[in-house]
Amino acid sequence: MDTKIILKITNSSGEPYNIQFKFLDNQFAVFCNCQAGIFGKLCKHKIGLLDVDPSVLFDKTDEEILKEIHELVNKSRYREIISSYNMLKKRTEEAQGKEKRLKEQIEHALKAGVEFCR
Repeated sequence: MDTKIILKITNSSGEPYNIQFKFLDNQFAVFCNCQAGIFGKLCKHKIGLLDVDPSVLFDKTDEEILKEIHELVNKSRYREIISSYNMLKKRTEEAQGKEKRLKEQIEHALKAGVEFCR
């Protein structure tokens, strides 16, 4: 399979960005023409389409094409990779929450006074 599909996605200002999917042999690649995408970075536009969020489509008639893309993507290692990433992101957020609470405890203890150990 050697296919290129371009979908337009709505950005925060309401203007479209182009997301290009390239399917070649046994691989796929995704490109976005937003600022992050130009530098090959992960952007919310790519993620929105890869997560099959039709609300981000500029042209709602592209929803069937998005479903077809999703079927192809599900045959790749992408789901495994993004699942690992999301799990790590969740753990990181939990750790950051714990860090914030501990920092507040330290601040409170230093302000109120810390008892000496006996």
